[in-house]
Amino acid sequence: MQRQLNIVMEEIQKVIDMKELGRRFKLIRQRLGMTQTEVGKQLNTTQLMICRVEKGENVLSPLLLSLLAFYSQSVSMDYLFSRNFDIDDENVFNKDFALNSIVKAKLNSLRDDVLGKLGKTEEEIRSQLDAAVELL
Repeated sequence: MQRQLNIVMEEIQKVIDMKELGRRFKLIRQRLGMTQTEVGKQLNTTQLMICRVEKGENVLSPLLLSLLAFYSQSVSMDYLFSRNFDIDDENVFNKDFALNSIVKAKLNSLRDDVLGKLGKTEEEIRSQLDAAVELL
């Protein structure tokens, strides 16, 4: 895995440096209307790890490959790695996948939030009922 990652990194660095790739990831994430935390949830990682990649740090990790796969659902990789990347270029976003990707990410984030709140509510109700039973 590490050897494959190194090969990918070498190819990427032929076109752009890691700080620039991180900057592009950030622009895409923002254009998708997502927070670092939301992207992190989609990739089973933390907001801090997303932040580090966006700053051009910690890029020698499988997370980079996960981010590339995640953003490839919305963005043309040709444009992501082009020398003249412009977030406002209408060709950056692959129209066939962009809307579905945004909606899916937002729905997954909403689902996680709602289920988390429901879980807390269920625990609170169970706790209150257990306390009421103990009083009897």
